[in-house]
Amino acid sequence: MDMMREFGAMVFASRLRRLGNRLKAEATKLYRANGIEFNDSWFLVAFVLSNGEGVSVTEIADALGISHAAISQMATAMEHKGLIVARPDKRDRRRTLLHLTKKGRCAVEALRPIWNVIGECTEELIASTGKDFLPAISQIEEQLERQSLFTRVTERMNKPEGS
Repeated sequence: MDMMREFGAMVFASRLRRLGNRLKAEATKLYRANGIEFNDSWFLVAFVLSNGEGVSVTEIADALGISHAAISQMATAMEHKGLIVARPDKRDRRRTLLHLTKKGRCAVEALRPIWNVIGECTEELIASTGKDFLPAISQIEEQLERQSLFTRVTERMNKPEGS
């Protein structure tokens, strides 16, 4: 019995997180099975840095819509594993840019074929539902940008009864 399924929309975020965690864990397992020590939680940072240019934590956070703190945590963990290095920007010494190390570039090259197949299999999983819910997720994100869940709930809770 899966209680979360019974709770409906009230636990929507928890179900998305659970699904995401499962997919990330399975991807990490795939990496290990292929002899690559890489945590799938680092995927976004590695993918952004794979173009070869240095990128700041703030630029990554802004581009992905993820908190600066979360990107910093990923970057720190990747630095400890020797996958990335932080260097001062040559044009603006106040800025620090993240770069893949040689080890990081080799890891990305080894991971790229796995990422491609993960993408294909994920597309098949989505197609098997008979619904293309990626646009639906985009619509939810857009609606939340217009008005946050916090505001929606607060307004509803403060609305006089009967109105």
